[in-house]
Amino acid sequence: MYVTFGERNVLAGRLQPDDSGRAVASFGYDDRYLADPDAYPLDPELPLVPGELRPGPGRPTFGVFADSSPDGWGWSLIRHAELARAEDEGAEPDPVGVLDVLTGVRDDLRQGALRYGRGDEGPFLADVTSAPPGLEDLPGLLEIAARFEQDAVGYADVELLVRAGASIGGWRPKVHFADAAGRAAIAKFPKVGWDAWDVMTWEKVAHDLARAAGISLPDSELVEVGDAHVFIVTRFDRQSSIRLGYASARTMLNAVPGEQRSYLEIADVIEERSPDAAADLAELWRRVAFSVLISNTDDHLRNHGFLHRGGGSWALSPAFDLNPNPASGPKHLSTAIDLTDTAASIDTLMSVAGRFGLDASAALSVLAEVTHAVAGWPDAALACGLQQEDLDAMEPAFEHPEADRARALTADLLGDLA
Repeated sequence: MYVTFGERNVLAGRLQPDDSGRAVASFGYDDRYLADPDAYPLDPELPLVPGELRPGPGRPTFGVFADSSPDGWGWSLIRHAELARAEDEGAEPDPVGVLDVLTGVRDDLRQGALRYGRGDEGPFLADVTSAPPGLEDLPGLLEIAARFEQDAVGYADVELLVRAGASIGGWRPKVHFADAAGRAAIAKFPKVGWDAWDVMTWEKVAHDLARAAGISLPDSELVEVGDAHVFIVTRFDRQSSIRLGYASARTMLNAVPGEQRSYLEIADVIEERSPDAAADLAELWRRVAFSVLISNTDDHLRNHGFLHRGGGSWALSPAFDLNPNPASGPKHLSTAIDLTDTAASIDTLMSVAGRFGLDASAALSVLAEVTHAVAGWPDAALACGLQQEDLDAMEPAFEHPEADRARALTADLLGDLA
């Protein structure tokens, strides 16, 4: 396993498969990495010490290696590719495990700064030389993805999707994409037969509102491909051709998949690791306020991340995967605002503001800015091409008792922002 430092690819250590060859039994740092002045611990479970280190009980790999692998969508593509290959060859399909997925996605599009090979000298595994798709390729890929969702594709088509999109996390159909400026980006597709509303357009609305609310975000755009909307967002783990180290909040908290944890625990990581903890803490609190006000309930630990900033420093990454949820009734976040309470509550949010470095006055000021920005949701939605009937259906995500509570608390400040 290699780590990229700018233009350098440094052999960091070796993964040892388990007896099945499909999970990680252990990892050991290379002595040269331990002696490298740029070396840093890759994961809380991987301190810079010699010898073999093993994943915790019930874990098939270390968190940082899972972060450089896909989850739902990518796993599904790779499993289906193996099934289709076996069917074409009249053979039994091989099982697909963690290492198959980790090493099977294309190297240049892998998330973060990790790379994999079978020896101390290259080549890197899955070192695909073909360019990522461009705008002209999206119609064909969108059509294949739609057929894939209906289980109506062959091996060749699945392989196209694997090369274009298997390295990306999340469950939604998506592919890597080179935008008009040549930057690495992700194109998210509608999920045929599943989406109850125009998810892609509403994610663009949420992005626009978040930017107005002062939240750090990658660039994004909404494009029409045939009669579908595709949401494109630039990758924040790349600076031109330079790979940036990345770790999810799940990894930084040493949590297991599906485990619910707290924003206070993410705040602890920021205090320990961030080169600008005060700014990152205030930013995280602003994001929680935004999630409460737009009913973004999919804020699980893998939807928060950190970028490596040298040594042991990790900064909060730009925000991503922000989606309003129009379900009626009280909302619950996937990550607790305090230590245990997942209720999307403005009062709970205000009660923990001090833990994020905000006194009562500063917290009210931030809340007013977010409340003012989110209040513009109808105009933002119409600007993205949505119709009044779409707004009526999504209204419960934005107009709810917690939004009323935020407006009441910040009434005096909102008048100054108008």
